[in-house]
Amino acid sequence: MQIPLSQPLFDEDEQREVAAVLKSGWVMQGPKVAELETAVREFVGTRWAVAVSSCSTALHLALRTLDLKAGDQVIVPSLTWIATAAAIEQCGATPVFADIDRQTFNISVERVESLITRHTRAVIAVNLFGLAAELPRLLEICERRGIALIEDAACSLGATVQGRPSGTFGRVGCFSFHPRKSITTGEGGMIVGNDPNDER
Repeated sequence: MQIPLSQPLFDEDEQREVAAVLKSGWVMQGPKVAELETAVREFVGTRWAVAVSSCSTALHLALRTLDLKAGDQVIVPSLTWIATAAAIEQCGATPVFADIDRQTFNISVERVESLITRHTRAVIAVNLFGLAAELPRLLEICERRGIALIEDAACSLGATVQGRPSGTFGRVGCFSFHPRKSITTGEGGMIVGNDPNDER
């Protein structure tokens, strides 16, 4: 027996919505994408939200805002999807892998602190399987050490930590709409944030 990676279920209302998009001629961008951006922005409570082709793209764009260069380091959890580290490599920086907390499978806050060097530019916190990392503690460390926190919130749209939505703790948050996520658009992703300079 094979267990599928994902098996999304679409009801008749959703099928009608997809058909309406296809009939509209807007198979990329357009009014439905703008509607989704507004809905996500309002749901998580950020200043802006921009739809992109995938969460991998969102992570790449998030890191590009840091102007990374060779020799820069970004700390990531050792248990994550390859895109988290690949985005760092694409920007010319070096991923530094931190052990995970075996209770949550998310990045170990203690390991993050011990791995920070003068070359560390950012920490990417992955909210694995919908369970958010220890974001308040990570944010405190990053702010104290003068480095950026980026949230790979691919799996955690709708999760909260102390009443605050995932994707809103870091400089930016990155979501996925892949079919195995809680909300799917077939593919796609979203990057959200509050800094107007990053929005550009």
